[in-house]
Amino acid sequence: SYPSPILMRNPLLVCVWAALAAPLLLAQGTGRTMQLLAPAVLGQTASFGVSHPASAAGNLYAFLWCMPPFAGTMPLSVPGFTVQGTLRVDPANSVSAFTGVFGPGGSVAHTLSIPSDPSFVGMPWDLQSIDLAMGAGVLSLSDNELEIVLAGGPPAHRNMVLIPAGTFQMGSNATTGAPYYSLAWERPVHQVTITRPFWMGRYEVTQAEFQALMGYNPSAFPDPQRPVEPISWSVAMLYCQALTAQEQAAGRLPSGYVYRLPTEAEWEYCCRAGTTTEFHVGASLSCGQANFYDENANQFCVPDPTWGGRTSAVGSHAPNAWGLYDMHGNVWEWCLDSAGFSPVNYPAGPVSDPYVASGIFRIIRGGGWFSRSSVCRSAYRAVDGPTGIYYLGGIRVVCAPIR
Repeated sequence: SYPSPILMRNPLLVCVWAALAAPLLLAQGTGRTMQLLAPAVLGQTASFGVSHPASAAGNLYAFLWCMPPFAGTMPLSVPGFTVQGTLRVDPANSVSAFTGVFGPGGSVAHTLSIPSDPSFVGMPWDLQSIDLAMGAGVLSLSDNELEIVLAGGPPAHRNMVLIPAGTFQMGSNATTGAPYYSLAWERPVHQVTITRPFWMGRYEVTQAEFQALMGYNPSAFPDPQRPVEPISWSVAMLYCQALTAQEQAAGRLPSGYVYRLPTEAEWEYCCRAGTTTEFHVGASLSCGQANFYDENANQFCVPDPTWGGRTSAVGSHAPNAWGLYDMHGNVWEWCLDSAGFSPVNYPAGPVSDPYVASGIFRIIRGGGWFSRSSVCRSAYRAVDGPTGIYYLGGIRVVCAPIR
């Protein structure tokens, strides 16, 4: 059975299970969709919800939980009610929590505090919503269920920072000439919503981390604490796949999450860390604030003793407001997105979780130790081939929803 801190019984729904009688034909979709909004990780707060049609406003709802496995679906019959949808949780092993009334907003969400008990790691459950239109005598089930496995989350030695879901303005309207040399494909500035929280590496992947997982070190500036480079997008993807397999075997991956490269929207969201200026440090970037080559803002570069014409150890400069280091300079960082010979302009309207999956090139962000400040800007976008190392790219991983 489920641990008592997580679930509680709801006697209002006993009548539903008592009425599992005559089989019905499979119903049409109900327009109700379950979502996992924040991962189920020990000691943290999970979040889940359901989207519903406007016509469901005012309906009484509940969430049904059970321990899997439960194969397939089954019809539900409730005397006095017309049932829409099919049951996707085990009625003989179900409990409920989080009852309420649907509002007019089209969705409802709840949070759940997961106890810090290592014995819960790997504990699975299925979750489905149910709502009742009492006056109309209609009972509706969501068209999917959530399949959730409790995870330990990224271990401390992985140095991952939890990034909240949120909305930001992506792109730049900076001048096309000095000092920013903005490009057309940084526009238009538009609203982007990241709908689910994720973790991002506090640092770029070090040579020590890459060597330990992949068994070799290709870096031009050997040092365990410097970022691994030059890495192609294809090799970066192999690293992420190997890391996912390792952490999944250890029970530290939340349901629906993998280690991967950030989308460029996730990358810019994290680089900005709530700022709207060209750099997360302000309107200009000085050589003492990051490892790069030339300070476009003033047309000269003040010598940086930590530079020396090479990469620097990760974390050598101050982090941004979210505790992420080297988002400007040091090594270019690969993103998950594809592109053509150049990135395309952004859409004008608001978007959620954007990601471009097709194209012969890949997006790379952030600038490197040999870059001018203009290409280290939060909004700057460049491309390289998936097997190319022209930009001497590095890796910063996220533990994030599968794309």
